[in-house]
Amino acid sequence: MNLKHFKTAFLIISVITLLASCKEEDPPQQYMRGGNTLVLAADGNLVIAGYNTNSSKGYDATLIKASSSNGDTIWSRKFGNTYSDAFFSVKKANSGGYIAAGFSNKGNATSPSMFVVITAENGGLVKSALFGSSNSSQAFSVLPHANADSGYLLAGYIQKTGRTDRDIYLVKINNAGIQQWEKTIGARTTDPYDTVYDAAYNIIAAADSGYYITGTLNGNSSCCGKIFLMKVSPKGDSLWSRTYATGIGYSLTLTSDGGIAIGGTIQETDNQDFIVIKTDASGNVQWTTTYGGTEYEYGASMIQTVDGGFAITGITSSKGAGFDDVYLVKFNSSGVFQWDATYGGADVDQGYGLVEYSSGGFSMTGLTNSEGSYIYLNRTSADGTQQWYKNIQ
Repeated sequence: MNLKHFKTAFLIISVITLLASCKEEDPPQQYMRGGNTLVLAADGNLVIAGYNTNSSKGYDATLIKASSSNGDTIWSRKFGNTYSDAFFSVKKANSGGYIAAGFSNKGNATSPSMFVVITAENGGLVKSALFGSSNSSQAFSVLPHANADSGYLLAGYIQKTGRTDRDIYLVKINNAGIQQWEKTIGARTTDPYDTVYDAAYNIIAAADSGYYITGTLNGNSSCCGKIFLMKVSPKGDSLWSRTYATGIGYSLTLTSDGGIAIGGTIQETDNQDFIVIKTDASGNVQWTTTYGGTEYEYGASMIQTVDGGFAITGITSSKGAGFDDVYLVKFNSSGVFQWDATYGGADVDQGYGLVEYSSGGFSMTGLTNSEGSYIYLNRTSADGTQQWYKNIQ
């Protein structure tokens, strides 16, 4: 079961296979809502990006603004085309409002295109655009430039045909959502019966120039690749790359000491755990920490906390009240475990997005099936004690 859960996350064709379950049958209706990430708004509230069911065509890419004091919905917006659509990343837009990225199945339910939406402050649509090939492409991360006039960078993957390799895909757009350049980076298969799967799941700006990306390299249709860190130039050319454990890097942050931290999921034989890798600015490992129980743990979102440590959220099936539970683990600045906490009910609850408040404490988003099918949102104190949770439909 552990390996299947990891594989469905890695071989993502739609948001359901990424987020829902390791089951081989079609995902049931309760997996048709979820929050994939969230960001703190300028007014201190929360904006969630994910997907929500639409009975006529599957599910829509969804943005929800919610109160940080109790989780009540302030506004909710859906975006998409003929088939299913979803967001994986949301950031504050350069001109106010928000930019969200993910995928849209415009003309074929199994052929997603990279999908970007720019909104006003109230979530109203300003611009939407599709990028990538006619076969398959998705965005997992969007990065606004430090210079507000210089647009955004999108990171994900592209597979140009069903028989070609899946490559890292970077797209630079301006503030109007118009493509300025694109770059593909990836290994080439030597197996005539399979393809190489490479993907970027997160991108951040480097302190000097260019960008860092992480994700997974050299996977294939049956299993997982290596967590990697790559430095790319301002035009997206690869400058150097380091590979680490078998798994997926989902999160990147520049650390307060000038280094980099990668958070994600590690696959060791048939065991799956959270992982945080701390490197210097050149990608040389300074320390690595993994954490998990007797079943599987799935690390989805990691941040450096205000005290210099690290927090990572995701899924545990080893602890908690249900089949899966939302999981939050806190480490100190050296990667030493400090505490963990689980959230959820008797069924499946999964965590994917994480923010920390400047005043202390955290909010997480994900999905819950314990009281029906909902987008999950909560808020905790600085020690992980849950203050409230909200199920959003």
